[in-house]
Amino acid sequence: ILMKEIKAVQVRLRKKDPEKTKSLIKLEKQLENWLAQRSLAQILDWFDCIETTKVQTPMGSYRWSTESVARDRLFLKCLGVGTK
Repeated sequence: ILMKEIKAVQVRLRKKDPEKTKSLIKLEKQLENWLAQRSLAQILDWFDCIETTKVQTPMGSYRWSTESVARDRLFLKCLGVGTK
């Protein structure tokens, strides 16, 4: 059933909407690409966080705190999971 929900998210991401901002379109494209490159097992592994991960490099820290987090929040929102 989860794979069906992920497919539904992918369909919604492809829909054109004049109300979408450029930044939202860019974020949705990143999420669409990320989902297309991963299996269900890889997606579940990504969200299986048992412990806190510390990023050591400045670039890693930047990406972790902006691109990945924004994409993950959009994905969870599309799935209907409450995020803060």
